[in-house]
Amino acid sequence: MFSQVSQIIALPGAVGAAAALLVCLLRMQIARTMALVDAPNHPRKAHIGPVPLVGGIALFPAIAIACVQAVTLGASDDAIGVVVGVVFGFFMIGYADDRVQIRPSRRLLLSLILFAALVLMSPGFMPDDFRIGGLSIPLGAGTIALLAIIGASGALNAINMADGQDGLCCGLLMIWLLFLASVGSPTLESTALLLAAALIVVLAFNLTGLVFLGDIGAYGVGSFVLALMLYGAGEGTVDHGQIVALLSVPVTDCVLLMVERTRRGRSPYDPDRQHLHHILQATSGKWPSLAIYLSVVALCAVAARENGLASVLAIAGGITFVLLARLYGRREPEPPAPQDVWF
Repeated sequence: MFSQVSQIIALPGAVGAAAALLVCLLRMQIARTMALVDAPNHPRKAHIGPVPLVGGIALFPAIAIACVQAVTLGASDDAIGVVVGVVFGFFMIGYADDRVQIRPSRRLLLSLILFAALVLMSPGFMPDDFRIGGLSIPLGAGTIALLAIIGASGALNAINMADGQDGLCCGLLMIWLLFLASVGSPTLESTALLLAAALIVVLAFNLTGLVFLGDIGAYGVGSFVLALMLYGAGEGTVDHGQIVALLSVPVTDCVLLMVERTRRGRSPYDPDRQHLHHILQATSGKWPSLAIYLSVVALCAVAARENGLASVLAIAGGITFVLLARLYGRREPEPPAPQDVWF
C-alpha cells in the first residue's frame, strides 16, 4: 500500500511515537502542571474521575518531526514554515479553550484568520480548478481559497465536536492520515505516516480513557491534518471531492446539530448530548457505536480513494447515514447544561 517512504521514516517515526508514549506515561504530571485536567463536573460528562487533556501535546513532537522530514523531501521551506506557525496558533487556541473556555464566536473568528493566513501565504495550496467526481471546474484560485478558508474552519469545528467519545476523534484522524498516505506524493505520504505512528500510541491510551485529546488536540492536530489535505489538493494528488467525502460524516452531523439547536431557540454552540456519536451510543452501545461511526467514515475513504463517481457516492452515502441516524436513532434524555454565550 505504501511506497519506500516507509523505510525512510522508520527512525523519525519511532522517535515521534516514543515522544508520544513518554507524554502519555507522564500524563497526569504534565496535565497538572499545565492545568489540563478534565474533571467530570457535569452530568453531560460520562467519564469517571479526572482525565488529562494531553493527547494533543503528545502528538506535537511528531508534527514537528514530520515538518522537518517534509522539507528534506523537497517541500517548500516557506510553505512548511507557514503550516507550523498556523498549527501552533491552533494549539494555543485549544490550550486556552481547555483552560478558560474561549467564546465560540471568537474561536470561529480566530480559525478563519489562521486558515486565511495558511491559504494566502501558501498560494501553492490553491489550484485554479475545483476538482470533484472526475470533473474540473475552473473557479479560479481566489474563489477556491475562499471556499478553503470557510470549509476548513467549519470542518475543524466539526472535528472538535466529534471529540466526545473515547477513540472517535483519534480514529477519524487515523483514517484520514492513512488515506493521505495512500494517495499522496512521497512528501505527503511520509508526513502522514509519521503522525500516524505517534497517533497509534495516543489512540491506545484514548481508547482506555486514560488520555483525552482535548481542544488542544482537536484544534492543533485537526488543523494539521486539514492542512495536509489542502497541500494534497495543491499538488494535485488529492481532489476536493475526496476531501469532502472524507469529512462528510462529521461535517454533516455538525451542520444538522447546529440547525437543530437553533430551531430549539438555543445557541448553535450550546453543549448537549445530541451529537451523532451520542445517538449511536444510545442506539447500539459504546463500542458498537464507535465501530459503526468509524466504519462508515472508513468506507467513505475507501470509496474516495477510487475517485471519480465513487467520491460523489461516498459524499452522498455519508450524508445519508447521518440523516438516517439522526432521524431514527435513539436519544437519551438531555441533562440540563450551561448555555454557551455565542457573542
